[in-house]
Amino acid sequence: MKIEESQIPELIRLGKDKQVIPVLYDKVLPIVQKFIVRNQGSKDDAFDAFQDALLSFYKQVVKGSFDPKYKVYGYLYRLSINFWLNKLKKDKRVVFESEFNEMDLSDDSQNPERIAFVKTSDENVLRTLFTSIGEKCIELLTYTIYQNILMEDIVLRMGMASVDSCKMQVMRCKKKLVQLIEENPALLEKLKSK
Repeated sequence: MKIEESQIPELIRLGKDKQVIPVLYDKVLPIVQKFIVRNQGSKDDAFDAFQDALLSFYKQVVKGSFDPKYKVYGYLYRLSINFWLNKLKKDKRVVFESEFNEMDLSDDSQNPERIAFVKTSDENVLRTLFTSIGEKCIELLTYTIYQNILMEDIVLRMGMASVDSCKMQVMRCKKKLVQLIEENPALLEKLKSK
């Protein structure tokens, strides 16, 4: 039986998790491992983070608090990465300016996809620029420019249709940002002076 991503929460609620769990391991764990191994972790660390995320996701689905607006694979990926980032902070293995906001990973988590910016001496300049281009563009540009994440990974994280649509969206976001900077030369000068 081929399981569609959109069917996963309902199948879990119906007690068919033995069919669903292997699919989640196949689809999400390899990408979680790739990210964590590239960011000071091991495959065992990735497995642990993924299992913690899977348990949290499972509880949310069973309690009925999982928000169906989220794509399952991307949501599980984000949870896994945030479990890993929190572990890094706890272990103090790295001085870490989080690329993700602190997430409430409890079962009623409302917005696991917000992104924080590295603090600068004039954070307001960045906020002014980036707020205008929108959350989705901020997330896309952060992944592509600062984190240099593969397009395939971004597609899964953000629940996009394809790599081509992701590339197109990145181009649109860059164009928006360039246009915004051109329209606000004072902000650009302020950034250059830092």
